[in-house]
This record gives sequence, C-alpha cells and structure tokens, in this order.
Amino acid sequence: MMAIKYSNNARSTLAAAINSTVTTLSVASTSTFPTLGGGDVMYLTLSDNLNSVTEIVKCTAVSGTTCTIVRGHESTTALSWITGSHVQIRITAGLITDLLTESTAAESTVHDPIGASVAMAIALGG
Repeated sequence: MMAIKYSNNARSTLAAAINSTVTTLSVASTSTFPTLGGGDVMYLTLSDNLNSVTEIVKCTAVSGTTCTIVRGHESTTALSWITGSHVQIRITAGLITDLLTESTAAESTVHDPIGASVAMAIALGG
C-alpha cells in the first residue's frame, strides 16, 4: 500500500533547469525531505521566485538529490523550470484527499480516531 510522506518546512531549489517533459529533477539538497520507501510518495510544488507560477508533482522515488516525478498533478500544467526554482512540500488538495483516503482505509482494519481527526483538521484548515 502506498504511504504518503511529508515533513515540515521541506524545501530546496532546482540544481538544474528542467523542461516540461522530463520525469526526474535534481535539487540542491534533499535533507529536509522525508525518506521514501518502495511505494511511498510525496507531493512537491515547484514555483518561481515570486510564487506566481506553480506546478504540483507527485514524487515517487528519491536517489541522492534526484527525484523521480509524475508531472502536472492536481490540474496543474507541466512547465519548464529554471535553475534555482523553488521545490517544496506544501499542503495541497491532492495530499489531503490521499491522506483522508489512506486514513479511511486504515480505519477499516484498525480503528484510529486520532489519525482521522488530525486529517480532518488539516482538511478543514484547523
């Protein structure tokens, strides 16, 4: 089963420019990102320096400072990005939806009212 990984204040920058078709990106550092095991994912948001343009990607693997990604998630468009563009873990609608789905699946086998309450509080902005 897929596990969604996240961490507080996870951020880096692109170490090299990418075009809109690549499925890997290199970042300056992965030290603030969570470790992904087999089947784990994390959602990354790419943005320009003004945060006026964004793309959400699903990261499916990390090797060193290289992330394997699925482009243009959550109705965003795969774009070209320059070196130094921001790469961050942010709360997104897809992350919340997947967390709620994961929590619901876990509750069907193990009752976890705290986990469900936390997921709902995040979803509701609390």
